[in-house]
Amino acid sequence: MKMRNLNCKNCGSIMIYDVSSMTAHCRFCGTSYVLDHKDTDYYRTFYRQMIDSAAGDEGKKQRNESLWDNADSISFTTTEGQCIELKYLHSYSDKCADVYVTRRNIAFHFRSGMNGKAEHMRRMVSSLDYPSADTRTLSDFFPRVTGAFLLDDDTSLVVINKREEEYPLRLFGKLGGRHIAWIISRLENLCCVLEYNGLVHPEIDVDSVYINPNNHTACLYCNWWSVDQKNMHGLSSSANLTGLRNTAKTLLETEDVTPDTPAALLDFINSSPKIDAYEDFAYWDEMLIKAFGERKFIKMDKEDSDIYGKQDD
Repeated sequence: MKMRNLNCKNCGSIMIYDVSSMTAHCRFCGTSYVLDHKDTDYYRTFYRQMIDSAAGDEGKKQRNESLWDNADSISFTTTEGQCIELKYLHSYSDKCADVYVTRRNIAFHFRSGMNGKAEHMRRMVSSLDYPSADTRTLSDFFPRVTGAFLLDDDTSLVVINKREEEYPLRLFGKLGGRHIAWIISRLENLCCVLEYNGLVHPEIDVDSVYINPNNHTACLYCNWWSVDQKNMHGLSSSANLTGLRNTAKTLLETEDVTPDTPAALLDFINSSPKIDAYEDFAYWDEMLIKAFGERKFIKMDKEDSDIYGKQDD
């Protein structure tokens, strides 16, 4: 069974499904509407699969192979006549590009007139620097451009690497407080790297962030065409920390205090960012201990079929 792509009735772009509210949203023109009952039933099943742990048995690899064998595909032709075929399980349209999530890559198809945005994305990614004392290989959690192509229709294609076990955060729907907590911790790390580089990413959200649910890592892969130097176009580094908080708020199952959503977690999410990412990370570390006490690794096993909401035929 293949994922049903939904095209916007207003502009024709590929819409994004919100697996929690059962609505579809177009990032290109802003149109939103509620799914009909057939799609709603389909995505309620999808959401149940997302929150259930997948069986980590010996058949997992075989099931994932079968799933990718039945993935959707799209082809592009370069100005030199080279054919590029992508097999993907998730796609959507953004303001500048159509995004295709393949097994080990993310491809951005920039529309006609947007080649400058593609070049800006490459420039911002290549400008990233990391502290000399970096012992965690922070570069693993940021984009690495592996291909850039001019296409025969005056559009362009930029491809970055991702690891097979990394998935768009949006596809996980709503999450419990402890899972949101480790995601916040990882995003605080990434915001410190942005601070170190003097960069502002004004679109940190559930579409630009990818996570590995098995080893609790998070990557900031998408929307780099919107990234710029601090103070350019009125950008402030607080936008990174605001995006972090808004991302966490999107993931909340409830905004009420519960045993899994402690007051300290909600207080942090609803707080104003500190003066910079370093102070904000220190503040989060205090609130994390208040919220959950001793750190604990909460397993979050998933298979590709659980996350992409698809099954092999």
